[in-house]
Amino acid sequence: MVRWGHLDRWIVPQPGQDRRHFDIVVRIGTTKTGGGAASYHCTLRCIRIPRPAHFRAARAPLAFAFVIALGAVVVPAGPAVRPAAATIRTTMTTVDAADLSPATAETTLVAMINADRAAVGLAPLRVDARLSAIAHERSASMAAAGQLSHVQPDGRTMTDLIQAAGITWYSIGETIGWNNYPKLGDSTRIVNQGWMGSPEHTAIINSTAYNYFGLGLAISPSGDRYWTAIFLRGPDLTPPWAKMGAPATGSFVTLASRGQALRVTWTWSGADRPLAALTAGLRSFDVQRQVDGGAWVFVRTSTTSSSWSTSIPVGHRMAVRVRARDRAGNVGNWSAPASESA
Repeated sequence: MVRWGHLDRWIVPQPGQDRRHFDIVVRIGTTKTGGGAASYHCTLRCIRIPRPAHFRAARAPLAFAFVIALGAVVVPAGPAVRPAAATIRTTMTTVDAADLSPATAETTLVAMINADRAAVGLAPLRVDARLSAIAHERSASMAAAGQLSHVQPDGRTMTDLIQAAGITWYSIGETIGWNNYPKLGDSTRIVNQGWMGSPEHTAIINSTAYNYFGLGLAISPSGDRYWTAIFLRGPDLTPPWAKMGAPATGSFVTLASRGQALRVTWTWSGADRPLAALTAGLRSFDVQRQVDGGAWVFVRTSTTSSSWSTSIPVGHRMAVRVRARDRAGNVGNWSAPASESA
């Protein structure tokens, strides 16, 4: 069951785009959209949907009630999307013998959403802990109020929460759902089936506009399950990775001190972790060495090289580690070191 109401939201353009404002009214059977350029971002907000009283009484072991509402449609390019009222059809599934924990249920739904994207050839979305925290707040608010709504009792929406958290975004979307399946395993599957059974919700989940998302579950005192998924397009905040290769040893050389040393060539590799959109790309590496367990010392900074050669005096041991930087300024963790003795 989907209900629609007056929507009023603003657009946050990506760099180089004009800022435009849209007022949108969506009702079952009719849709009105404001004018504008062919390329824009707009967010839709749904009215508060109170949970019918007769659902509250459905407390039998396999009692079922399912309400799902579209939270936002963000159009990255092209003409305005005209959402229509959707009919959600769900069927009872076999109850799991062992239930999931709330944390596992959330992880399971994250995997389901990315599997749905993979099924249509789309890259996975990366989980942003900040968005997950906001999704938890959204679900907790609905559970406390006992109603499915994109507007909290205090008047705030996901847009307000995202802005208050100082998160940079270009477009955002929200899907919410509620059911009272006794098992979280069933609740997780059913909310995913409901979202993917709705063209409007599927358009958000399978959008190429987003690169991050967060998901939150809250359970009311009466056992009702409230789900929120928040989708966002924003700058790359995911650090790149780097790892050391096996050192290649060469011949022994005579040092100025007449001691012997082993020639060693160190190699490494790395890459920026790909996002569904706006991947920054690898920029450079930092390299450090450590001799005989001492302090780590930089030998290369912001290098684009993938190798370094040096000599290890006989009787000593050297370790080398590397980290990567991307073009957005994200710095990855230091790799596990590679070591060699002479």
